[in-house]
Amino acid sequence: MTHQSAPIRIPSLLPTPDIFSCRRILVIQPHYDDADIAAGGTLAALVDAGAEIRYCTMMDDLVGVIDESLDDAAAAASLLRDQRAAAKIIGIQELTHLNYPDAGNWSRFDVRPDLFREIRDFRPDAIFAADPWLRVEAHRDHWEAGSIAAEAAILSGIPKLASSDAAIDALWRAAKPNDARAVAFFYTDEPTTFSPIDATWERKAAAVSEYHAQFTDDELPQLVKTLDAKAQLVARVGVEAGLLPAGTKRAEPLKVIDPRALHGAR
Repeated sequence: MTHQSAPIRIPSLLPTPDIFSCRRILVIQPHYDDADIAAGGTLAALVDAGAEIRYCTMMDDLVGVIDESLDDAAAAASLLRDQRAAAKIIGIQELTHLNYPDAGNWSRFDVRPDLFREIRDFRPDAIFAADPWLRVEAHRDHWEAGSIAAEAAILSGIPKLASSDAAIDALWRAAKPNDARAVAFFYTDEPTTFSPIDATWERKAAAVSEYHAQFTDDELPQLVKTLDAKAQLVARVGVEAGLLPAGTKRAEPLKVIDPRALHGAR
């Protein structure tokens, strides 16, 4: 018997999909700011390439509002104001919210029909979500949201599983079938794709800087500085691996998978 010191990874038979060929992209994010923080440069580039993008935010994000004097309605209004401002900068056309309790008690079986509704209504050819298999992630909202999004991506096409909106289900049944051809996970440490963001970095930085409800005026510049350092590190790794053009200064890592690879080894 041969012993290996490190695990051997068997590659998928399915090629990595090209997200820049996608024109309808559903972003399922745990909180209001996650997609902009993790993949805002890529999403801005996709908008520039002609993609229509909807952000679906799962949590109400009320725990993250730093002004404790605000009641829930005022806190929610401040979050939405920030998100709309950031979305305008990135170029996001539509925002939806599921409003499950931030860092709270909720069931994936409650959430899943809502995600079926989002997928059947928007009919995306790509779905973005947080990587539920990130090796170090303590926040349940992140890994659970990514897991439910991945599951919804492969189960939403099954008619016996109802969404939370019967009218949307009826329209979906009557329409031409449409399956997402890519799932892209952000917040990942196992990227299959390095997305260069030199041309869109300033928009990402400006969008992240709009989240005043969740970060103080001192914290926001530090957050942008940290994201800049990470983007430069990712670019260096990508260039050294031959996966980015020489001279790329900033990039974002994504684990892009054919949805068929999400159920069993393919």
